[in-house]
Amino acid sequence: MRKILLTVLFLFFSSVVANASTGDTKKICSGFAKWMKDGTFKQIRESKCMTEAEYKAYLNSPEYMCKYLAKSIWKESERAYGKKQYQYTEKNLKKIKALKDQGISLCDGGKKEEGEAKLREAFNIISQTRMN
Repeated sequence: MRKILLTVLFLFFSSVVANASTGDTKKICSGFAKWMKDGTFKQIRESKCMTEAEYKAYLNSPEYMCKYLAKSIWKESERAYGKKQYQYTEKNLKKIKALKDQGISLCDGGKKEEGEAKLREAFNIISQTRMN
């Protein structure tokens, strides 16, 4: 009985110490892995960890919106999954890609507002495209 009580107390105190030592350095992590049909565990996207302050700074950075829109456009129009979800015409796909490329080059050239406008225009074409 004494051993059980000591074990429970040890676990309680060790968890209190572990929680107290994390402090304000709590990290937010992203990543993705899943079990495959053959039984293996495959990492799909590498995990990245950052503090909440680093994450807020990233969200408020000037280039965030350009990167976010460009990645969203790629997911919805160029990736196979996105192409399956929407009924794109070849003309729309070419226009989306051209606008995305123009927007990225403007953003990289320091013209953030103009680049974002091009990227939003491409995203508007996507959002007005009929889904399957």
